[in-house]
Amino acid sequence: MALSSVTVYDTMEFCKKLSFNRNSAIGNNLEPALTAANIVMETILGPPFCWWWNTQELAFTTSLVANSAPITNIAISGGVVTVTANNTFGVGNLIIPSALANATFLNGVLLVIETVSATQFTAQVNFQNYASHADTGTATNATTQDYTIAAPAFSHIEHASVLDITKTPNNWIELEVKDNLALDSRSARPTFVGPHVEDGNGNVTFRVMPSPNAAYPVSVHVQLAAPEITSVNQTWGPMPDFMQYIYSWGFLSLIWAFADDARFQIANAKFTAGLLARAEGLTEEYRNIFMNNWNATTGMGPAKGQQGMQARQS
Repeated sequence: MALSSVTVYDTMEFCKKLSFNRNSAIGNNLEPALTAANIVMETILGPPFCWWWNTQELAFTTSLVANSAPITNIAISGGVVTVTANNTFGVGNLIIPSALANATFLNGVLLVIETVSATQFTAQVNFQNYASHADTGTATNATTQDYTIAAPAFSHIEHASVLDITKTPNNWIELEVKDNLALDSRSARPTFVGPHVEDGNGNVTFRVMPSPNAAYPVSVHVQLAAPEITSVNQTWGPMPDFMQYIYSWGFLSLIWAFADDARFQIANAKFTAGLLARAEGLTEEYRNIFMNNWNATTGMGPAKGQQGMQARQS
């Protein structure tokens, strides 16, 4: 993570001197300063922008063998089945119980995990209440396409690669990133990867397609989500100090907009020009998408948006 030493309070003091000493943090809620800081942070760190100082490399290895766990207890209450089993499953995994000795009505039933711990998992079912009862059997993942990784700050995949171990020498091949992938019974080297589900605790399940036919190492290069700013004493991290000229103008533009200050357009043009100039490799299409979205956020019309583009190009 890049070094950041500038706090939100530092930026507020800079803006205060340009705003007739108006305080941008009013009352205990510290508004509009906190919301303005979060909007600027989320805009800079969100799509379509990708920054080398805000990335993480995630990795997993595909498997030919479906993940499974021995079942020791079954209980159903209010349409929710609780299965006790020492497991490494993830939320959203598709599980099929088998060889149950007592709760035989669950054998072969496809379960979608809603909550999971190291010792049990839960899923919705259409069965009546069933008193907690010791049982024997196996819970098996219905697919080898899903892999769960701890990624608490995950935002989106920037790019991904798979190592083809079936060839000599082994070759890294780029995977195509998709937002939604279906189940696939075909067996081959994966060509697609995408985020499938997140469990609310920072664990993300990625799905590959088609189902792997070997133990392929997969590398997923991701962008990290913007942290929530809850205190003016927080720094602007993970944004490095060399981005200060960008986020300071962005913050000032929103503060001036809240105050109906006509200089808002000047600060806004400086913010968008600096941000687009810094975003290396951004296509013109993505630049236009950003400008349209930012104009909608700030209430800028097409003519004013054009002024911002001209400021960037000058």
